[in-house]
Amino acid sequence: MMKEMSIDLETYSDVNITKCGAYKYAESEEFEILLFGVSVDGGPVVVYDLACGDIIPE
Repeated sequence: MMKEMSIDLETYSDVNITKCGAYKYAESEEFEILLFGVSVDGGPVVVYDLACGDIIPE
């Protein structure tokens, strides 16, 4: 049974997060998740490159 999941995201938005905040940044039509990194229970990190078509498995 999984007890811990660590996730790291690399994102893009045309909105400046520093000036406008996280909500406006993420609500932009241009917002996208580029990379999705995950580690389960301290195991190896797996990175999915969503910008290149990788799909995160269920």
